[in-house]
Amino acid sequence: MSTTLETKAPSKSMIILAAVVANIIWGTPFKLLKLMYASMDVSREALGDRYIAQVLTIVSVRFLLAGLLTLAVAMIMRQNIVKMSKIQFRNVVIMGLVSTGFAYFFFNIGNVNISSTINSTILAQSTIFFTALLANFIYSDDRLTPMKTLGLVIGFAGLIISQLTGGTSIGDMFHFSITGEGFMLMYGLMAALGTILAKYLGSSLNVFVMTGWSLVVGAIFLFVVGTLMGGSLTSVHWTTEGILLLILLAAFAAIPFTLWNWAATWGKLSEISVFKFIMPISGSLLSVAFGESFTTSLLIGLILVCVSIIMLNLPSKKPLQAN
Repeated sequence: MSTTLETKAPSKSMIILAAVVANIIWGTPFKLLKLMYASMDVSREALGDRYIAQVLTIVSVRFLLAGLLTLAVAMIMRQNIVKMSKIQFRNVVIMGLVSTGFAYFFFNIGNVNISSTINSTILAQSTIFFTALLANFIYSDDRLTPMKTLGLVIGFAGLIISQLTGGTSIGDMFHFSITGEGFMLMYGLMAALGTILAKYLGSSLNVFVMTGWSLVVGAIFLFVVGTLMGGSLTSVHWTTEGILLLILLAAFAAIPFTLWNWAATWGKLSEISVFKFIMPISGSLLSVAFGESFTTSLLIGLILVCVSIIMLNLPSKKPLQAN
């Protein structure tokens, strides 16, 4: 059995387009999640100590639907979704546990325990730094350069500035708790490792098959953990609005995960990782579309993120060698 997919390499513009679209879509669900949880009466006030467990069980359904949707598309494309070697199966399970299971376990708990919105937004994007750093040591053709390093700094500066709205300030960043900021950093690391695994596995397995099964594996993990913590799908107040939003959110997970994994398979990770700066910016722009003000800080942040993206995708000549 061949271990490499014989597929013509896509153009860099197509890889960039996939990364941009993935992160624009990833940035949109936050408002929809709030609407869905409100419709289902899922809140800390209503559930108390069971809140996190209930969130994990509902999130598991979202990722399960996303995985099944992705596998259905793979079948429509005439892909054999069960034909894998033992090594490929093992790697898909590991990828699912890391990129979906562990990552969103840390993300959901960390997000609940962080009181500062700016901390949550910035630390969630720590995956950009982790991905670029890991790629620097793993891939000889993807080293960090002075230009890329400066681009990352400018991107994070833009991200911070874009979030300085609604009474938030730089001072809000200087707070740390293990289950809050610590877990959000762990989410960033798990997401970065998931991207590395996607690049490795994507060279030998169809991206729809790889993404679909990894989402299913991660969903099973989240469901088991959520149930053991006290969550229960039978106690959820299922409404028509909530179910429709859940299906929409599943699609908003399936599409960007597939696009991102495809981009990671073909692109240089240090160059595509910077596009994750788009995610919170697109979420903020969506809030503007829903009636919130377009602030000067958001404009400056958007400009700096664009500069960062350009800098990380310029040709470089002087790599920083790994120690």
